[in-house]
Amino acid sequence: MSGYIAFVKKEFTENMKNYRFLILFAVFLIFGIMSAFLAKFTPEILSALAADMEMTSEPVALDAWKQFYKNISGVGFSAFIILFGSCLSNEYSKGTLVLMVTKGLSRKAVILAKYTVAVALMTISYWISYAATYGYTALLWNDTSLAHVVFAAVSLWIVGFLYLSILMIGCVIFKQTFTSILFTGGIVALISLLGMIEPIAKFSPFILTSKNVDLISGKVIPAEFVIPAFVSFILSIFGLLIAIRLFNKKQL
Repeated sequence: MSGYIAFVKKEFTENMKNYRFLILFAVFLIFGIMSAFLAKFTPEILSALAADMEMTSEPVALDAWKQFYKNISGVGFSAFIILFGSCLSNEYSKGTLVLMVTKGLSRKAVILAKYTVAVALMTISYWISYAATYGYTALLWNDTSLAHVVFAAVSLWIVGFLYLSILMIGCVIFKQTFTSILFTGGIVALISLLGMIEPIAKFSPFILTSKNVDLISGKVIPAEFVIPAFVSFILSIFGLLIAIRLFNKKQL
């Protein structure tokens, strides 16, 4: 346990020094702030640029959340995967893992510590982004009475745990950062494709990234998210256990 705590501290310090957390935080915060403003003012900007273009409808608060989920589930989580795709490759290249393991640090503690720190930094960045969108949406629109806004945000946040578990497996299997990221992207794409198959769709974590706006607008109910959230949680744990098992057998 002491080795795990020490390695967590080391990871936090390293992620501050190499600006990984700062970059992730900035990306999420920018998208959190931009979501409401883009939804509010993009139609006006387009109208100004094209005089003959008519606005079919006024932007509403729901448009801000559409921007938020589009940005975070796409670019936001992509940035997260890219930034942490080197979480083990740097250790491999420097040979630091061999030194720490020979001094008594368990391999299990290495994976758990890296996962813990990455989840913590993603969580901070994600909820700050959510708070920014929520605040500016309330500022720009008087009527923000949308249903299940927090529940929808929690659903997308859960997917971040799953993505990270997949990334950890990739980082253990492959020593190159690019290959680890490519592996993660491939598995995520596969999950998305499987989520389009009707018998599997209602169980797929893909719902947590694709129907958030439908939940807020009332087109779907929270009950439809419960099973996919549970499946995502179980897959996250399963993926982490696989990463630990593979790392225990890996030659450093």
